[in-house]
Amino acid sequence: MVLQKTQVIRKSQTPIISKGLLRPDVHFLRCPIKASMGVFGRKWTTLILRDIGFRKIDRFNNLIESIPGLTPRVLSMRLKELEKDGIIQKIEDNVSVVSWTITEKGGDTLPILMRLIAFGSKWYARDVFEDKVPRSLNEIFTKPEAQEIVNRLYES
Repeated sequence: MVLQKTQVIRKSQTPIISKGLLRPDVHFLRCPIKASMGVFGRKWTTLILRDIGFRKIDRFNNLIESIPGLTPRVLSMRLKELEKDGIIQKIEDNVSVVSWTITEKGGDTLPILMRLIAFGSKWYARDVFEDKVPRSLNEIFTKPEAQEIVNRLYES
């Protein structure tokens, strides 16, 4: 019987990946997808970003109405988290009207959401569209500002 020596990787060590699409000489402290999912993985967050970013719904009560099942308590928590993360910004005018807007950092989330829209529109058309016909992003988004986001999908 031959015993082979095995290397124990401690939690503080990052395993080196030599296969796949990633460069083996770039060492991550944390997976960028996992880090991003800290924001995107929270329940309701993507729908809140969808409404603020694409549908231009920027008031608390309008957000509650636009997302069935979302409670005021959870919306309040998510808005605070997104603001703390620098993804949205709270705007208060002098008559105590509060609205929300996407920040520059939040704008970088829109192409990601656009890819989710493209995926759902192509692969889940039967659940998404009344006529069950798949559609491309160009068929869904016709306004120039949306076309800019579509174009950002292909920038490096």
